[in-house]
Amino acid sequence: VRDSIKAGDSLATVVVPANNYRELTLDIVAKLLGNKLGGIYVTTSRPSTHVVKEMKARKASLNDLYFVDMISLTVGGETGDPRTVFIDSPTMLESVLLNIGLLERRIKAKRHFVMFDSVNGLSIYSEMRVLKEFMNVLANTMRLRRTYTMMLTVDEQTPPELEAVLVTLSDCMIRGGTGDG
Repeated sequence: VRDSIKAGDSLATVVVPANNYRELTLDIVAKLLGNKLGGIYVTTSRPSTHVVKEMKARKASLNDLYFVDMISLTVGGETGDPRTVFIDSPTMLESVLLNIGLLERRIKAKRHFVMFDSVNGLSIYSEMRVLKEFMNVLANTMRLRRTYTMMLTVDEQTPPELEAVLVTLSDCMIRGGTGDG
């Protein structure tokens, strides 16, 4: 991931194995924050409160990390964190893009990132046509804003049609991964 940022990529797809998906996701965010990037973490697979607890356990600085939580309101989770925007439903993709724009204004760091923790999670709630359109608008909007964007996907759960979209839109595909880069 670090090499992708240095190369000036705008959109990277990170394909991770299911068996260490959560650890790799947290490693990536911790390393980006440790490299003085601020960011927005879009939760599509679990509530943001769980991510915050796990990041605090890793002693990661959360001062410049914000969340777009697509899960908590759907499952009745906590909704009191001022760093988090809660989306009513995971199907409200336009709201996600709008709220990313609003949260970007709060980031203090000069360089920042947006990370979707599971594109697979989005595919559960949206038709492929709608998801393709959203990803296309997202990718090009983030390119224009010069925001480094990562789409994580679980290797074993990525349908070929979704992978084809990710390959087409991404500047680079990072496969496997150990969290080291």
